[in-house]
Amino acid sequence: MQPMERFGEYLVRHNAISREALSRLLVTQRLVREKLGTIAVREGLLSEEEMVGHLSGFLEIPLFKSEVDSIERGIVNLLPKKMALKANVLPVRVGDGGELILACSGPLPKSVLQTISRIAKKQVRLALTTPGKLKKMQNLFFSQAYDTTIDLRKRIDIEDSAFVIELFEKIMVRAVNRNASDIHVEPERDELVIRFREDGVLRRTETFPYDVSSSLVSRIKVIAGLDIAERRKPQDGAFYFLPQALDVEMDGVNVRVSILPTVHGEKAVLRLLPPHDAVIELGSLGMEAAMLARFQEHLKAPHGIVLVTGPTGSGKSTTLYGALQVLRSGTTNITTIEDPVELTVRGVNQTQVDSGEKISFAAALRAILRQDPDIIMVGEIRDPETLSISLRAAITGHLVLSTLHTNDAPSSFNRMVDMGAEPFLVAASVRGVLAQRLVRMVCPHCGAWEPVSDTERAMLGLEGEPFPVRRGRGCERCHNGYRGRMGIFELLSMDEDLQKLVMAKASFEEIKHFAASRKGFRTLREDGIDKVKKGLTTAEEILRVTMV
Repeated sequence: MQPMERFGEYLVRHNAISREALSRLLVTQRLVREKLGTIAVREGLLSEEEMVGHLSGFLEIPLFKSEVDSIERGIVNLLPKKMALKANVLPVRVGDGGELILACSGPLPKSVLQTISRIAKKQVRLALTTPGKLKKMQNLFFSQAYDTTIDLRKRIDIEDSAFVIELFEKIMVRAVNRNASDIHVEPERDELVIRFREDGVLRRTETFPYDVSSSLVSRIKVIAGLDIAERRKPQDGAFYFLPQALDVEMDGVNVRVSILPTVHGEKAVLRLLPPHDAVIELGSLGMEAAMLARFQEHLKAPHGIVLVTGPTGSGKSTTLYGALQVLRSGTTNITTIEDPVELTVRGVNQTQVDSGEKISFAAALRAILRQDPDIIMVGEIRDPETLSISLRAAITGHLVLSTLHTNDAPSSFNRMVDMGAEPFLVAASVRGVLAQRLVRMVCPHCGAWEPVSDTERAMLGLEGEPFPVRRGRGCERCHNGYRGRMGIFELLSMDEDLQKLVMAKASFEEIKHFAASRKGFRTLREDGIDKVKKGLTTAEEILRVTMV
């Protein structure tokens, strides 16, 4: 770090931002009195990762690069929770010299470091991480320390509101701690079953007496703003969850609720959504470098349509939100049409369609075209009218991002023609189609290398020399050898030859054969096999999601 050099000058000197951008940031900083890096991230000039990387060089403080799973709870407990939260740090490990390494998002006053050193009885060293990752680690470790055991003996009767509130909040905290994406509250003939979807797989986690069912669903309805008297019709709602009855530190969670009448009572499904303004890095989704570069080139196009395809739950919306965070800037007008809005993106105008007659995808899209947009994101192309308007917008100077339900990239063209689109419009407007699936990842703690079996090679259609694969044995930190998910992808880009095929109404088999013959094109199965060879996932997972 140069003597007395300011962080903004450091960013300019390292070509991270322009001199003009720094001037704008300094004006904003005088108004809001926030750190320059925080403002730069919010304005879209830098990602959180980029900002922290430059801050590390400026302050000469190393980055915290270890996995969260490598942090031991005993290390975290070296510092009281209240002090760690107040100082905005987290003890993550003990260094080779016996010093305590603290993850932080910026420099700390010398007096704070001295206090921490005295309490922990160790010398202290800092390691930088992004504010988002630090908050996530703090929530993970401090909320997991809370006892979510549900004692049914505390229940006075089924109308005991305090018990029902505590029951609901403990289920929610447990689901957040386990990184579940969905909570299923399912009444059966003589019991109430709670299931969590973790890493894409539903798991039975808790069973309660049947008479708890109506009280728990009523509690969910109340906080979601639904009609508790209506028990015969499906209902949809949403709420923001922050524990009130429990003394536990955690960020709030956005929750989408669906209520469905069944023969044994009302079933509730709660979708746990990312926090608002969550940062989604396209490079972290699993695309290999060459494919990511091609996809980003499509996003830089001045007009055209870029599609992301796959079944429900394949991560399409996450990819589109990551694309929006790349595209947003102070010089572009970005508007979305979604059903529902799952993640708010700063600097983007987001519109939610109405489930009734008030505003449909097509009606919202027609209105948006009168709002002088540069980029439009349509949550899903689900009818011929929306498709027609999207394609025409793409050839009249707008970049359109959307999703389509097809099994792979080549079949998208036939799907659009089948929906009534003119082949010449499809050929002229589509820039590229990205197909994707989500696969579970091998646990980093219990995964071990072993030779690939002949059966696996035969099922994957592989020939040649055997190769090693990695498989999880199962441990306390994973689910049957898997932890977390990643994407497998195939990207088909439009060119003159493909345009000719589309305009000639070529069959799916012809387009698929053409794609397979192109240099650099890899199918979902081939991308998955590459990840198996790298030890990231297993052959079973690839076969599960790519089986025809």
